[in-house]
Amino acid sequence: MNKFEKALMNWNDGILRGAQAKLAKELRVSTATVALWTIGKRNPSKGYVAMMAKLFGMSEFEVLRLFMPATYADGTPRSTAFQESNSDAFYNTDKEAEVLAPQSNSVALPYLANVPAGYPDFNEGDVIEWWTLPRRYAKGAKYLVRCCGDSMKGSVEYDDLCLIKPETEFLDGKVMLVKVQDGHLIKRIRKENGKIVLYSDNDKKYKAFSPNMVQPVGLVVRKITDVQ
Repeated sequence: MNKFEKALMNWNDGILRGAQAKLAKELRVSTATVALWTIGKRNPSKGYVAMMAKLFGMSEFEVLRLFMPATYADGTPRSTAFQESNSDAFYNTDKEAEVLAPQSNSVALPYLANVPAGYPDFNEGDVIEWWTLPRRYAKGAKYLVRCCGDSMKGSVEYDDLCLIKPETEFLDGKVMLVKVQDGHLIKRIRKENGKIVLYSDNDKKYKAFSPNMVQPVGLVVRKITDVQ
């Protein structure tokens, strides 16, 4: 957990989950913007730093320090004597513009209410919330969708979330998100006699499709179970 996430958690009554979406609403920015601040890929503009200072009960400089790396790009430690008057170079003068930062070890993934027709095309309104995950843990996934067994509908009490890496080819033996005439399924794939066979590990039943009747959407790289 980085410094900004700790500040978000403290501001959100000690709960990190949902804090990004709450802050985005307060600042009237997209949840994607806050997610990019969180993982260090972009820095907030001066106006947003000022707004966060009021929300967090901090000085602007204290908020600014939440986004400052501990070292320079060459690995040299930043001086603790860095003064607030020298911080203007950190900002972008445009309200909506942000400064690109070095690639983070974390990645922000949208948890989507609906399976997108094709990543990266999805509607911001379909984003339930943004999840910040370690890049290694995400395994190249670009979004999360809710699933329960072989369907895309979760239970009322518990949901399983699947991390999806977009994929346009059928991968034999892999669990994939596929589109069929009736909707989307998460099934293990088997290529057999020119057919695409969809089946589940815990169910011997299977169904074979002609390749033109089923479309690969993504590879399930990880499944998170019992998410409350």
